[in-house]
Amino acid sequence: MRVATVDGLVTLFYDGSKPLWNQELYSEWYPQYKRRYGEIERWEEWNLSIECKEYWRERLSWQQVIVVDGVTEIPRETFLYCVNVKKVIFANTVIRIENRAFHFCFDLVYIKLSINLEYIGEDVFGSCDLSSVFLPPRCREVGRYAFDCNTNLAIVHVPQNVELGPRVFGNTKLIDDSSFADEEDDYGDYIFADEEAVQEWIKNINNDDKYALHRACCSFSPSKQDIFTILEEIGIGAFSVENGAGITPSQYLKENPYADIDEMDIIRDYTLKMMGEL
Repeated sequence: MRVATVDGLVTLFYDGSKPLWNQELYSEWYPQYKRRYGEIERWEEWNLSIECKEYWRERLSWQQVIVVDGVTEIPRETFLYCVNVKKVIFANTVIRIENRAFHFCFDLVYIKLSINLEYIGEDVFGSCDLSSVFLPPRCREVGRYAFDCNTNLAIVHVPQNVELGPRVFGNTKLIDDSSFADEEDDYGDYIFADEEAVQEWIKNINNDDKYALHRACCSFSPSKQDIFTILEEIGIGAFSVENGAGITPSQYLKENPYADIDEMDIIRDYTLKMMGEL
């Protein structure tokens, strides 16, 4: 596996050729981390073995992970506590991401999942800093707490046929701002009793006919022509219409990692088309 600087970020090109998780070195490091309540800035001053320091120095140096073509699975806990990773881009060969693979990657703000991804395990992206998640159409199962405690997470696209575990999106802006977050537990976290109702709401946020533009903008192959057809019926102002989660088509299109079209280009071309100049 090689490391290089890409777009100013120290980037690991993950090829799965060797396991990255070492339980023994984690067990040496974690009690020190816990004793300091997660304060990690001066971790090299901790009383750790040379081997442990070398291991964590490498893990904490990564700022971006690019999973290369040919990798089909990310093993459990592979990037657990890689707290400086900001972006993860998966090759489209990845089918499974196992439990806690990116758990506690506190700085992680961007992921582009494999379009062939079928399974996301428990706690995989728990306690990261994602603001949007687009699950691919082939995804069939997402384990419990998979995106829990991403407090800024508000934009979510989920296929209707995916099986969601309990509290997949617990403690996120999406849920905390919804009608389902009606009380708090002893830790100040929002709780909701009807898990099935929450999951159905998440899967059907854009299912109403009036949200056709929302659906187009969060699809995995949004096209100008499809969007033009919708705009001809409902008008250009539809880009600013909020759905039941308070999200507009503009926001979906901007955050959609699979979209290769830009709203301003769409508006320009649509205007020219309406004027007969395109």
